[in-house]
Amino acid sequence: MNRTRQISLVGLAFASSIACASVDVSVGASAPTYGTTLNFDEAGGPTGSGIAHDSWSGIGVSSLYGLDGNTFVDNLNATPGFGWLPNNNVMVGNFGVAIEFDTDVTEFSAQVWDNAGPADFISGGMIAVAEKDGVEVGSFFWEFPIYGPGGDNWFNFTTSGGDSFDRVAFVGFAFVSPQTIIDNISFNTVPVPGTASLLGCGLLTLSRRRRR
Repeated sequence: MNRTRQISLVGLAFASSIACASVDVSVGASAPTYGTTLNFDEAGGPTGSGIAHDSWSGIGVSSLYGLDGNTFVDNLNATPGFGWLPNNNVMVGNFGVAIEFDTDVTEFSAQVWDNAGPADFISGGMIAVAEKDGVEVGSFFWEFPIYGPGGDNWFNFTTSGGDSFDRVAFVGFAFVSPQTIIDNISFNTVPVPGTASLLGCGLLTLSRRRRR
């Protein structure tokens, strides 16, 4: 069962304003795959430590990095203690992972593991956050992050009412050696403004030419 927390954006300028946009963040045993994908196994993709944050700018990810500033990608399945990870490349970020997009995004999904453990009064738990222009527009606090086989470790961000976001961050609150692992990223971007209308104008012009 997915658990969902919804953040509604309400216009305050006029008394008649109503909630018209929202970002939902949920976690479950699976999530949809959207139009643009990144699984770190793409041919020619970088591996190792100290990878440039803009290494995936060609697919619309302007920056992807661990919150300690390091970006590390590798297959850890054969590493002692990590045999529960899939047998493919993953990205590891100490203290968390942040993803910034070239253009606004309407949907996002990813598989995430974190060693924060159950939340208590001093530490633990993990938060997934969506931001737009530096302002939080959606979040989900996950009290029991998964750091092992099975369990709910798929996050899904969706929007409605014309809303969007341009940054996603996963931050774990482990007391010692915090570590977040992410894989199977996918997202949909907002269509370029005017594309549909330009296409319509082109079709209209073609139709008129054919009539002559």
